[in-house]
This record gives sequence, structure tokens and C-alpha cells, in this order.
Amino acid sequence: MSDQGVGVLYTEYSGLKAGTSIASLWSYHTQTREPDRRDITLQPDGRHEYWLDRSDPLLNTILPGTHVSVVFNGGDGWAAGRTLATSALLPRAWVLGPGTRSRILRVGKSVRAVGAVISPTFTTDVLGVPAAELVDRIIPLEDLWSPSEVERMLHCHAQQGTVPTISALRDELTGRMRGPRSGTVGYACPGMVTAQGGRVSVYAMAERYGLGRRRFGREFFEATGLPPKLYARISRFQWLLRALLSNDVSRWASVSSAAGFYDQPHMINEFRTFAGSAPTVFFRPHCTAIESATIRLRGRPSEWQGRREPLSAEATR
Repeated sequence: MSDQGVGVLYTEYSGLKAGTSIASLWSYHTQTREPDRRDITLQPDGRHEYWLDRSDPLLNTILPGTHVSVVFNGGDGWAAGRTLATSALLPRAWVLGPGTRSRILRVGKSVRAVGAVISPTFTTDVLGVPAAELVDRIIPLEDLWSPSEVERMLHCHAQQGTVPTISALRDELTGRMRGPRSGTVGYACPGMVTAQGGRVSVYAMAERYGLGRRRFGREFFEATGLPPKLYARISRFQWLLRALLSNDVSRWASVSSAAGFYDQPHMINEFRTFAGSAPTVFFRPHCTAIESATIRLRGRPSEWQGRREPLSAEATR
């Protein structure tokens, strides 16, 4: 059977996460593209569906992010690494910590996975370790949860399907989360940085909490695993990624000032630092023989307008 027209549908379950402190609930699954399938579809129940071609760089890359992802894979094995030569097979259930560098991702032919993204603020509650111990790491979930808990979720995924599994994962995560730590740097401040796309002053944040910069930086690091300035830079990179996806390629130059960069070269250098290449290179299809692919940059002038949800499992992540 030909693989022509076969891709991966990435789905965000906004309705299922409503009223929780979970940043994202998502699924990946292989699907043949119907003739009328749009790149982005909003379903009546609030699900956002994003079509990804197999050569799409967003499917083949784990990008830097500030949050933590929990992933359950029920399809073919996945592999990840800094390069193809160093890529290693991932376990069926794994945790992706906050990331400062990009990785190559290979998801296999049959894709069937679900996951959740949580703020680093809740990492100790949910996983039993602080976010600082997970930075730039991918580790088996069995190292953090009991094997029986992991097997129960994998069995649910295999036997009951996607939505019941995501609902069960939501309940498992929220059941482990404690209440808000009102007034603390670690609870409120990271969310504020993310919401403002990293366009914040460390000095202003420290002053807001009545702390010196050194103490503020220490408390922020303890909560997120990242220094505040680096956390802000990665948040701005994530904002930039969504902005580039939301604008026609011809308008990318105008994005730099909106994202808080000095000029376009500054924006390109920062994107290259975190993604490994300039935007016009990164958003080309990933394939071994470039002649065999339809060359199309990823900017989408109509369907991406106004969208602000990330497409990585923090990505998806």
C-alpha cells in the first residue's frame, strides 16, 4: 500500500484540560489525508487538529521549551538525539524535561501517542523530582512512577483509545498537583514570563516580588530548573515560533520587533541558537532527497492567523 498522502494528525484537547493547571493535552496518530482536510481544523467539541506531513520539521524535531512533558507511545518506537548517529530508542512511557537545545526526533511509521505538558512549577508534585533534575533530559517514566502505574496507563491506551487515555492521564496528573503557592516567585512568575512571550525584565520581576536579583534568580531557578534570563529567552523563542507560523513568509521580517529583538539579524541568530538553523532553513521539509519533496516553507497566511497554541510536545511538544 502506498504511503502517499499519509501523515500525522496532532490534536490539542483544549476542552479536556479546561479548569485544570495542565498546559496541554495532546495526541499524535497516523492518518491518510482526506481531500478536504485543512491544515488546521477546529472540531465542535473544541479540539484543534493540526495536519503534519511526514517531512514536516515540527514532527521531526524536539524544540527547546520551558515545560515538562509526559508521553505514552502505543505505536512504533521513537528515537531521539542530538544527531542521527547519537539517537537512541525511547521507552514506551517517558518524560521530557525543560530543554535548552533542539533534538532530532524519529517517530516511526505507525504513530499513536498521547501526552501532557505541565508547568515546571508542578514537576515535584507530579513526578517527585524538581524540574532542575530534568533539564535537557529524556528519562523513562518508570524511574519516577511505579511500574504498575505506568503499565496501567499504557494498558488504558491500548485497550480504550485516545480520549479515555487522555482523560485518565488528566485525572492522574491533577490528582497529584497541590494547591497554588500564592505569593511565591515559583508559582506565579514563570507563568507571567510565558504569557508575555519572554518580553520581561528580570530586574522588574525581582522588584515586583520585593527581592534582590540574586535571591530572585535563586528562587526562580529552584522552581523552574532554569535561570530567569534563559527561561525568558526560551519563552521568547516559543513565541517567535508561533509568530512565524502565523504569518506569511514575506512578512517574517516584521516579526522581529514585535518579538522584542533589536533587528532581523538578531532574531535569526536567536532562532538559530535554539532551533539549530535559520527559520528559512528550519521550516523546509526534512527528507533525505530534497528533490523528492515539494519545497514549501511552513508559513501559512490564512489558516495560522491568530493561532497561539504551540505545536511541539512542549512539545510536543
